[in-house]
Amino acid sequence: MKSRYFSTFQLILLALFSALVVVAKIALRTPLQLPGHSGIFWMAIIVVAARVVPKPGAASLVGVTSGLIAAFLGMGDFGMLNTFLSYTLLGVVSDLVLLLLGGNRENLVVAILVGILGHLGKLMVKWAYGIISGAPVGFVALGLVRAIIGYIIFGAIGGFLGWLTLIALRKAGFFAYLAEKR
Repeated sequence: MKSRYFSTFQLILLALFSALVVVAKIALRTPLQLPGHSGIFWMAIIVVAARVVPKPGAASLVGVTSGLIAAFLGMGDFGMLNTFLSYTLLGVVSDLVLLLLGGNRENLVVAILVGILGHLGKLMVKWAYGIISGAPVGFVALGLVRAIIGYIIFGAIGGFLGWLTLIALRKAGFFAYLAEKR
């Protein structure tokens, strides 16, 4: 009998994290008006999801699923395809960073790098749309400097908050509980 890569329990957890990403985007609006400010919430959830289900592809699955939900709900500034690709690339880049760094998913540096690079993956979708639309490259680059700084800062904060959440979950015995359920 062939075993599945993700168990049903893990798929349910990842679906819940996907829904949480969309709910965070809707409910936790901050009036900062800075590019990338929602990365505080998104990246924290992605970091936690990648540790709760510690398999390659977990963050990508959360990205794809939350992208489908968000696109279906009509979220995003530039249409359904942009929304779907932004959420998906955020998860895929987070998975790639985790795969390349390997090791301890509860490491502060790893969590912050996942937050920064995963969030910059989302920005790359917006950058690509600017290039495809024919916007002048100098104009796009000038606008990106401020956005890149915002995405780095808010992605790092999101990674840090995800790391703090993982520490709290460990202290609460959540991972010991998960180990019993396997």
